[in-house]
Amino acid sequence: MSRSGPLSAITVLDMSQGIAGPSCGGYFAEHGARVIKLEPPEGDWMRHLGTRIDSMSSQTIAYNRGKESLAIDIRKPEARDVALKLAERADVAIESARPGVFDRLGLGFEAVKVRNPDIIYVSVSGWGQRGPNRERAMVDTIGQAISGFMSATRSREGAPVKVDVPFIDAFTGLYAFQAASMALWGKAKGSGARHIDISLMQSAAHVQSPNILEYGFVGRPPGLLNPPAGNYRTRDGWIAITLVNQKQFEGICRAVDRADVITDARFTTVAGRKENVAALRTILDDAFAARTTAEWVPIFEKEGALASGINTYGDWLADTHVQAVEAAPAYALSDGGNVPLPHLPGQMPFDVPVPTIGQHTRALLAEAGMGAAAIDKLLASKLAHQAGEERRT
Repeated sequence: MSRSGPLSAITVLDMSQGIAGPSCGGYFAEHGARVIKLEPPEGDWMRHLGTRIDSMSSQTIAYNRGKESLAIDIRKPEARDVALKLAERADVAIESARPGVFDRLGLGFEAVKVRNPDIIYVSVSGWGQRGPNRERAMVDTIGQAISGFMSATRSREGAPVKVDVPFIDAFTGLYAFQAASMALWGKAKGSGARHIDISLMQSAAHVQSPNILEYGFVGRPPGLLNPPAGNYRTRDGWIAITLVNQKQFEGICRAVDRADVITDARFTTVAGRKENVAALRTILDDAFAARTTAEWVPIFEKEGALASGINTYGDWLADTHVQAVEAAPAYALSDGGNVPLPHLPGQMPFDVPVPTIGQHTRALLAEAGMGAAAIDKLLASKLAHQAGEERRT
C-alpha cells in the first residue's frame, strides 16, 4: 500500500483491541503511518459487536481503516517471537490490556525495549499502570460513572444519565495518539525508549477539567452553568436552548413572548436564575408547548437567542449544511454499497478499506523471517489465520 502524509515514515505495531487503543492506531494510519494490527485468530473482539456492516462492526470500520491484519495467538511462544520481531522494526507499539498482562506474555514494555531501544510504547488501560485500582476492569460506562460525568448529566428529576456513545473510549484514543505523536516529534535516534501510560480514568477527568477544578475550589458541584439552558418539549418534539450572556437571556424571554420575565427580580441575575430555576423552567415549559419545534427555531434566531431542534442522526445527515460541506462522505463497502462516515476534522476523507481478519498474515509472518513451511505449520495449528484460506480441522 502506497502511503503519504506526515507520518508516512512511521511504523506502528497495534496490539490493542476495542476502541481506545485501535482508534489511536487508526489515527496513525490516517496520517500516513504503516499500522500492523496484531489480533487473535478470531479477530479483535470489537469486530463482532453491534450491527454487522461489511461483516464487522461500525467501530471497527471507524478505527481500523488502512491497517494490515496479522491474526495470531500471542499467548504461544512462537507467536510472541513473531510479535517481538515486528516490534524491532516499529517506531510505536500499542497495547490495551490490563496492566501486567503483556508483561506476562513477554510483550510488555521492558521486553520490547530490549529488542528495540527506541520504541515508543503506548499502554492504554482503564485505571493506568500504577495505583490500587490498576488491575480493575473499566469500560466506557464505568468511566462515565467514576469520573463524576454522570453526576453532572442529570435528568430534571435528578437521576444520573449515561450517554450512549462511548466518548471516553474515543477521547482516550485521541489522547493516546497525541501523546505518542509528541513523543515522536523531534525524537533523536538513540534517545531511548519511552513508556506512555494512558488511562480512561485520566482521559475522562481531563475533558471535565473546569468542573473538577471548580469542585476542588468550592467543595461542591459547580451546578448549572447558564440556566435556563436545557431541553424543552414543544408541541411536536424537543428543542434545546442555551445562553452565554444577559442579552441572550432577554432574547429567550422575548422569543417566548414573556418579556415580563426579564425584569422579574427572581431572574435578573445568573445567581437568581440558578436559585429559582424550577420556577423559570415551568414558565418556559408552558410557553414551548404552544408551538412546534420548527416554528420556534426561527423565532429564537430573530431575537438573537440560541436554540436548535434536537436532531436524530438521520436529521443531522439530512441537514443542508452537513451535506454542503460533505461532513460525512460516503464510505465504500466491499459489497458495492456505502455508508456515511464523518471524516477526521481538519483532514480529507480516509476512504480506505478495513483489513479482514488475518488478511496480511502470510506476508507479515514472512516479513518477520518465517519460512513458508513454518508458516504453513503455524496456520495448520490454528495459532494463526490467513483470510481466504479455509481453516483446517
